[in-house]
Amino acid sequence: MEAMYLALKNKTILLGLMVLLAASCKKNETQQTEKTYPTPYSLTIPKGFPQPVLYADNPLTEEGILLGKMLYGDSILSTNGRACISCHQPALSFSSPMYHSWNGFHYSVPPHINLAFKKAYNWDGSQGCLDTLAMGDFAPEFFNANYDGLVQKLKAHPIYPSLFNKAFGVIDLNQLSYTELKRDIAYSIGQYLRTKISSNSKFDQYRRKEVLLDNNEYEGYVIFFSEKGDCFHCHGEPLFSDQEYHNNGLGDTYIGYDQGRTMVTNKEEDLGKFYTPTLRNIEQTAPYMHDGRLKTLEEVVEFYNSGVKDEVHVDPLMTKTNGTKNLNLTPLEKMQLVAFLRTLTDKTYSTY
Repeated sequence: MEAMYLALKNKTILLGLMVLLAASCKKNETQQTEKTYPTPYSLTIPKGFPQPVLYADNPLTEEGILLGKMLYGDSILSTNGRACISCHQPALSFSSPMYHSWNGFHYSVPPHINLAFKKAYNWDGSQGCLDTLAMGDFAPEFFNANYDGLVQKLKAHPIYPSLFNKAFGVIDLNQLSYTELKRDIAYSIGQYLRTKISSNSKFDQYRRKEVLLDNNEYEGYVIFFSEKGDCFHCHGEPLFSDQEYHNNGLGDTYIGYDQGRTMVTNKEEDLGKFYTPTLRNIEQTAPYMHDGRLKTLEEVVEFYNSGVKDEVHVDPLMTKTNGTKNLNLTPLEKMQLVAFLRTLTDKTYSTY
C-alpha cells in the first residue's frame, strides 16, 4: 500500500509540474505577442502661444516621440544614405540652404521650428497635416526607400521592433503594408517634431523681463512693430508668422515654382503667394525667400526698403501709409532692424 501511495504521489507531482510548465509556456507566448500600450505625453505650451494642432488618431506618446526622434536622424529609412537631418540640419535650425529638385525647382528648405502650431507646410502650403508631411520623403527623389529592405533593416535593429510595438502596437513589422509602415513612421516623426518648440530667444527673455535689449536692438524692435518697418502685420508674435499666403513683390514673372500658391489652388489671384515663414531663428536659416535669392538679413531689409516690385498681384499689405511699396529707412534704421531680427535667435534650440 505504501508503494502504491508513493507512486500515486509521484504521478500527481509530475502532473502538477507539467501543468505549471504548460501554463508558463503559454504565459511567455502571450507576453511575446500581446499588444502593449504607450505612455501619454503632455506638450508644454509656452505662455502666449496658441494651442497646438493635434489629431485624435495620432496622440502624443513618449514611445512615439522617441521612435520619431530616432528615425528623424537615421539613414535606415533610405537606400542612399539620407536621413531627415540631411536637409533639416540641427545647426541651421533644422533647415538647409537650398534644395534642387529633379524637376528644376529650387527652393530654400523651410526650418522645422514650432511646427506643432502651423496650419500648413511647404512654401506653397501643399501639405496640410504634419502627421503626413514625411510620407513624401520615401519617394525616389529623397530616400528612394525600398519596402522589403526597409522592413528587413528595421526588424534587425536592436530597438526599433520594440518601439514600434510600444508606440503603435505593431507585433510584427511584416504584417504592415508599405502604406501602413510609412504612415507609422510619418506619425512618429510628426510626434517628435511637435515637441521641437522654440521660445527662448533673447527677445523672449526680454518679454519675460529677464534681459534688456541694447539700444540698437530696441530701436529695431520699435521699427519692426510700427508702421515705419511694417513687419508686424505678417510676422506678429508669438510665432512671427501670420500663417497666411502673400505675394511680397519679389518679381513680376511667374513661371515654375515662382507661381507659388496658385500651383495648389489653380487660382490666378494666388500667383506669387507663399506661406509666411517664421522669423524665429531667422539668423540661422539663410538664404532667404522661397528661392533663396537673398543671402543675408541685410539684403532682406534692403529688399523691403527699396526693392519691392509694384505689380498687380502684390499683396495690398505691401503698400505703406505713404502710398509707396518701399520703407525708405535710413542706413541706421536698417542696421537697427537687423539687430532686432538677430534677437529672435534661440541659441538653445538647435540640438537634436
